[in-house]
Amino acid sequence: MATRTETRRRPPQRADDEERSKAANSDVGVIVPITDGEAILRRERREISILVAREEVTITHARYAAGEQVAGPHVHHEHTDAFYVLEGELTFVIGREAETVTVSSGGFVAAPPGVAHSFRNDSDRPASWLTIHTPDGGFAAFMRGVRDGVKVEWDISAVPADGGLPASEAIVSPTAPASAGSPAIGCAGSGARYPTCASSNGGSADRT
Repeated sequence: MATRTETRRRPPQRADDEERSKAANSDVGVIVPITDGEAILRRERREISILVAREEVTITHARYAAGEQVAGPHVHHEHTDAFYVLEGELTFVIGREAETVTVSSGGFVAAPPGVAHSFRNDSDRPASWLTIHTPDGGFAAFMRGVRDGVKVEWDISAVPADGGLPASEAIVSPTAPASAGSPAIGCAGSGARYPTCASSNGGSADRT
């Protein structure tokens, strides 16, 4: 006697469920919404969260009010410190020439090992950005130490007497590229790597 097999139809997936399913089965290792970061600092004028903390890369999200100093002049010896501006603008001082460049939303700065850099929010509105340390260089542990009141040593040093490497060793895209095929790379310094952005010699910012 033949038996009847019933097949239940699955309800259609909602768009957000489908996206989660795709993400779970993709090659992407970590998907972290900015709102879900690990809180490091929550103050009226300063907010910092860790989004990703791995040996090979640490990514933080920060939001600072207008006029706030973020980091004074320093260098890293074993990792690159990079920044992607999400909102507002940041002013960077880069290299031994202390070249000043303002980077707005969609812009990017990368300071390789040995390149001095500092930055601040010189504008009249808040700024938010991602900081990317590759590799981590102890940065995640340092940030947690700041939160927990514990001193942590990591890959950071004062600018050497000779000023470190020139600004031309950095990578700067001051604004979002007009199209995917024509990125703007370079802005500070006088080398060929910096063909398109006006920059000016600026004094060093106060170290924090």
